Amino acid sequence: RLFADKCRRMHTHLLGTRSLLRDIGEYNRTKWPVHYPLARVAHNGLKRSSSVLASEATMVDTPQALRRAQTTDEIPDSEARLLDGSDLSVLKLDLRLSYHAESDVMGSLEESSIARLLDERLAQCEGHIDKLLARIADKSSKILVTGDLNAGKSTLVNALVRRDILPRDQQPCTMLFCEVVDASLNAGVEEIHAVPSIAAYDRNDASSFVRVRSEDLEDVVMENDEHFQQLKIYTNERPSEHGSLLHNGVVDVALIDSPGLNRDSLKTTQLFARQEEIDVVVFVVNAENHFTLSGQDFLLNAGNEKAHIFIVVNRFDAIRRRDRCERMVLDQIRDLSPLTYAERSDLVHFVSAHEQLAGGSAAFARMEHCLRSFTLEQRFKSKLAPAQRYTSNVLHDVCFLAAENVGAATRRIQEINSVLRDNMPRYEALLEQRTDASQRAEHVLDSGCAEVRRHTAAHLATTQLHLQDAADKVAYGGLLALWTYAENVLLAIVRHVEHEVAECDRFACFTIQHARAELAELEAQRCSLGELSDSLHVGSESDDVTSVTASQIASIGTISNALDTAQLELSDFIDLDLSRNWGTLTSLSASLGLFASKSVAANAFSLLRLSSSVGTTTARRMVATAAVLIGAGSVFYIVSDMDATVRRKLAQRVALMLDAEGFVEHHAERLTTEASRAIRPFAWHLQHNFQRMVEAEEHKRADHLHRRRAAQDSQIYFD
Repeated sequence: RLFADKCRRMHTHLLGTRSLLRDIGEYNRTKWPVHYPLARVAHNGLKRSSSVLASEATMVDTPQALRRAQTTDEIPDSEARLLDGSDLSVLKLDLRLSYHAESDVMGSLEESSIARLLDERLAQCEGHIDKLLARIADKSSKILVTGDLNAGKSTLVNALVRRDILPRDQQPCTMLFCEVVDASLNAGVEEIHAVPSIAAYDRNDASSFVRVRSEDLEDVVMENDEHFQQLKIYTNERPSEHGSLLHNGVVDVALIDSPGLNRDSLKTTQLFARQEEIDVVVFVVNAENHFTLSGQDFLLNAGNEKAHIFIVVNRFDAIRRRDRCERMVLDQIRDLSPLTYAERSDLVHFVSAHEQLAGGSAAFARMEHCLRSFTLEQRFKSKLAPAQRYTSNVLHDVCFLAAENVGAATRRIQEINSVLRDNMPRYEALLEQRTDASQRAEHVLDSGCAEVRRHTAAHLATTQLHLQDAADKVAYGGLLALWTYAENVLLAIVRHVEHEVAECDRFACFTIQHARAELAELEAQRCSLGELSDSLHVGSESDDVTSVTASQIASIGTISNALDTAQLELSDFIDLDLSRNWGTLTSLSASLGLFASKSVAANAFSLLRLSSSVGTTTARRMVATAAVLIGAGSVFYIVSDMDATVRRKLAQRVALMLDAEGFVEHHAERLTTEASRAIRPFAWHLQHNFQRMVEAEEHKRADHLHRRRAAQDSQIYFD
């Protein structure tokens, strides 16, 4: 009942550990790549969990307490060293280049690659825990007999069952796993089953195995041409004086003979994997060779789970200086498995299996008794302790990784806070510069357009008022050339208007160039910030950003539709405004007014007197002659002042036509629009580049904040 209760409690601990590993693996994949401690740790840092409790009665009741590991920040440089196998056990990632132990490639891998490797390792640990759960649930015990080539493993198994079942030779002969169990598990029938697939094997299903005759066993074991995974040998054991090992009345025991460790890499890998399913490991050492490198690697790997290894030093009878051999082997065991060395009187035995088969051996009998006791009587130690040790090692490694990740997250938070703190003044200055540059760019645009509008409106209005000045420069060729003169005057006025419009275009070009130069200077100041190197440029790369010509902003078509359709009219030659054209008639008008101001009686009296003295006919002739002279003078004056009339009338009519079609406002609006169209892309480009700089900085800040949140979550999670 006590053992069953401890099994249930161990089962609960294993389930909790597996759930923890799955949670860490999920966190590693989706939220935070778990930091692997490649940095240096102290000599007195975490110690590898290396023992179960001394008393078997408290082995599972009081699991070893776990303490928080030191981080690399807490370790002085004077005590620092590189990470090695004593710091991590189960979760250690051991990648080497070729066969040089010093060529560690972990430091050259990216963090994400290491995280993936660690994720695979966590998955392997979950699989191992599943095997431990199956082992605890299994009421039987499995004993794996392993060791180097030609160490006498098959001979030892034969000696334990006291039957010559497995073939043995002076050369390595075992090519596959041979599991020896009691025939009672096969209804008392002694048979040999060759199993192609261990997972699919069922002794009640003949299709899952191939029966092998006893005389063919040696060929199958030595050659294995059919590539069987395992031989299942059902036999009746010859019990010793202490009873049967396989059929003991307590639990079913299976002895598994394995291929030699250093036969080939595939067999060695299979053996390493198979030991995870084993309750007790009996490691056979050739007394003549001691522990080879492959044997040492196996014991170190098995030590992650099994603190106690049952070690049999075989062929001890062939050694001349046995005390020296025993001392050397025990020294190796002390380094490889300290707890095994501490209980060496029960777990380390120097025997000769040949002597036992030949007639019996006291040393072998004691070894067999200790193996029975370790397997059957000390099941807390042989069956539950490996699961407890493995769980303890896993939790120790998890605590070590947790402490390392708390330290890594803390360092990352500090680094990010430092970066954010250092970049904040620059970010605020960038915001101010963006606002200032945007306002200055808008001011340059608005002031340039306003200046173009003001100058164009004032200049063209003045031009419209002084059109006659342009007509005064046309030479007058006389009355006979009056029509041609009028055409030339009209043409001169039109060309003068076109010239003044072109002058406004040139002023607009100058204003645009000046505005672009100011914006280019602002862009140069932005580029000096060193964040973006793209220059303010619109159009071809070979063009000067400030160059613009009048032809680029000239009006499409003509400058005035009215001027295009203007024709000479008769009214252009006649001016009925006498007060402005007939100046000489002013005196005549005054005389007539004076004459008219006399009384009618006085005028009539003068005419009567004149007519009475010269006669009526003569008086009439004198009045007619005066009228003719006055009319002729008037006509002569009109003809002699015709050029001034034409200039004045055409200038007035053109001015009225331009005013009627809104000539001044049209060109003022046109040039303002062109100026805005020419300047605005540069202002937009400057503002866009500043915005890109701000967005880039904000993206960096957002990325830093995201990484800080992830680091803070990781710090809380691992703490």
